[in-house]
Amino acid sequence: MRAKLLLTAPLLLVLIVVVLMALRPSSEAPVGRMSQLGSAKVDTALPSYRPLRVMPPQTAIQQTVDQRFAQEWRSESASTAAMLPEAATSVSFPPIAASDVQAPSTYALAFTQELLDIDFATSTREELLAWASYNNAPNSIVAIPALINLKVLPASLTIRPTPLPPLTQWRGLATARTTWRVSGLVTSVSPIWTQLLATGWLPVDPLMAMYDVSGTLTVTTPGEAPVVQSMFFVLTLGGASRHAGYGAMALNDWTVN
Repeated sequence: MRAKLLLTAPLLLVLIVVVLMALRPSSEAPVGRMSQLGSAKVDTALPSYRPLRVMPPQTAIQQTVDQRFAQEWRSESASTAAMLPEAATSVSFPPIAASDVQAPSTYALAFTQELLDIDFATSTREELLAWASYNNAPNSIVAIPALINLKVLPASLTIRPTPLPPLTQWRGLATARTTWRVSGLVTSVSPIWTQLLATGWLPVDPLMAMYDVSGTLTVTTPGEAPVVQSMFFVLTLGGASRHAGYGAMALNDWTVN
């Protein structure tokens, strides 16, 4: 058992960062509430749908890991999440197809495609954050106030490093009529997740998983040569807050080169 606990410690640190970094206060100015969403479909109420939860056996390793998560949470702040947009979809960021939310790999692919296929001149940062709220999966590891738990994902997108440009940069990209397109997407279960489960710990959310996502991001600006970059991130999934099937809990380790 001692060997298992020693193995768990570094894995816990990584997973805690992935899931709980989303709720640290952002250094950016707070985002206004739905000021630019126009005719977007907005849902400000607590959802009636509740993701599935299970009670894992309370083994020594289960209790140790859960306690470590709880201790880490007590040092975090979730004040930023309350200031993020309410859940909404729009023409630029529509709901992910129902056929793509039933399996983790197809959801990860569909989520990434919509997140990173951006026409900056015809969409807003606020719309993307509202769409992220719509796709949110609640953090099931520790107790979080319900209204904050509905915005774990969009909060994670405001923490550097992230694919989401800050507001001033987004406006500059819109003026330049820049577009992003992703291709060659590949997803696989993260080794971090596989090793964590190997310790014997089990999630309360049976849909929770961590996926590595990689592919190519092409940045196109009129009058300039396209810029082609390799991209990678870790996506933590779980049961969605507002519909059956998968949602996303947090995006972490964003890398482009």
